[in-house]
Amino acid sequence: MPRASDLLLGVSIFGEPIKTKIIDRANSAMEELCRLGIAAGEPIWHKHKDRYEILDDAEYLKAFGRVDSTLMDIIRLAEVGELQALPSFDSCRNMNPISTNQCSGQGLQIEATRDMELISTSPVSVAELLMDVNQWSMTFHNIVSRATVLGSFSDGVEGTYDGKLHVMTAEFHLPSPVIPTRECCFARYCKKFPYNRWAVVDVSLEDFFPCATSNLRKRPSGCVILPADKGGTQVIWVEHVEADHSQLNDLFKPLVTSGLAFGAARWIASIVRHFEWSDVLTATTLAADAGVIIPQTGRTSFLKLADRMMRKFCANLSATTSNPWMRLVPSHNSMDVRVMIDNNRNGGTNNPLGTSVVFSTTIWFRVSPNRLFNFLRHEKSRNEWDILSKTLFIQEFACLVTSKHPETRVSLLRASNSKDKTEIFYLQESYADSSASYVIYAPLDESALAYLAKGSNPDKVIAYPSGFAIIPGGLHRNGDQSNGNESLLTISFHLLDKAITNDGAIPPESVQTIYGILTDTVTAIKDALTYHTRHNNWAQDELKNGSTNKNFSM
Repeated sequence: MPRASDLLLGVSIFGEPIKTKIIDRANSAMEELCRLGIAAGEPIWHKHKDRYEILDDAEYLKAFGRVDSTLMDIIRLAEVGELQALPSFDSCRNMNPISTNQCSGQGLQIEATRDMELISTSPVSVAELLMDVNQWSMTFHNIVSRATVLGSFSDGVEGTYDGKLHVMTAEFHLPSPVIPTRECCFARYCKKFPYNRWAVVDVSLEDFFPCATSNLRKRPSGCVILPADKGGTQVIWVEHVEADHSQLNDLFKPLVTSGLAFGAARWIASIVRHFEWSDVLTATTLAADAGVIIPQTGRTSFLKLADRMMRKFCANLSATTSNPWMRLVPSHNSMDVRVMIDNNRNGGTNNPLGTSVVFSTTIWFRVSPNRLFNFLRHEKSRNEWDILSKTLFIQEFACLVTSKHPETRVSLLRASNSKDKTEIFYLQESYADSSASYVIYAPLDESALAYLAKGSNPDKVIAYPSGFAIIPGGLHRNGDQSNGNESLLTISFHLLDKAITNDGAIPPESVQTIYGILTDTVTAIKDALTYHTRHNNWAQDELKNGSTNKNFSM
């Protein structure tokens, strides 16, 4: 439901002279975005070793700021090495005509990155995805907590997004309830250029519409969308913001200040995943054990359920104000545990009547994100950390690779006892990019598995997603890892709990159970990581499942 402040803002944007000022700002932002997007690397963009680029502050000021002669002298001295310490340019950034009076807030830090990727779709499809705010929110569900269009107007071609301008608010998150979300009010403007080229730009409007909850200001950000010579679309993403880092936990500051957490690389990875996922939905093959035959309609059902689980998991982990997270009183082990109660009094097709609880904690590990991801996702190591599978044999009996990387996949797992009797099935999705990795799973009984395999409606299947989100740790400000082997692991469980009878109180027996599950899981992971590190036998956990001998069944 829109907030009252959003409704009032939606009314005010259509009045003059505010409307004219918004349009002028959007046009200026579009010009800056296009110049930054197509600029050729050095000197304004510096290449990072992980492919994305970082904006050079001094070069940006020279290109886009109104820099006086004194500041230019300082910049020249810095360039020739005659200045030991260059003063902060943050106060001078207000000279940029795009954001005059926009940067008056104190303590805002600059994040500016660029990334690009070739995507197998048309330029107009990318523009339409970004301008359809509902589709945009769904595509970037791992980043966007919520988004609201407050008003729209157009000066372009009727019935298209060319010349369309939205005034909107949005909230952005990282996969942990202890990392504050970001919120801002901005204009989103779409424009078509000759030769089927498009651009979509965001720029903040906080100086027009002050918002007490806003802790983010968007300088011209967005993407330039170009048709590729050999087909497909080149998407160039620029993310240039000023953000409040004052509420960040020290563990997460390096990731955020590097620009990797909310930067262009994360947005590009998410849009690539969206179009890869769309292609997978129409795939005609599934890797499966001999004798396992799942028709295409069944594969679609499993994929759609896995997608719903991932969306729910990401939504659960967000620190958005709509998630009523509570912090449990620390126990003797001082683990920081957050809990959220979902008391569903109305029921639903995939959300039954009753109370469920989501609980989470974030732990630092001295192991690389890739190694930790492979350890947690792989069938061969699951019974090393899953307290319910300690004595069971885990087998991945079917999978569907959802990207060019074989470890990014949707898997069906079978947990069997010593008598080869299946105790439980799991549906699991594993996904990784440069900024985060996810291993999400939910238990399924045999009847649900058979129902989905026939191609039945996955929305009628109950699945409470639990799992892991991994983000890099030990980063320097420029995004480099100090030694490449530090990770921040967020563990989240979503379980039914009949002992909880109201939204505000968690009985002692439930608190004890929550701490017990988290403590046992964290201990098991630590012990396994210590063992593998000591014996240097990670190879068994980093096997690419795609290379195992599995038949392709129709």
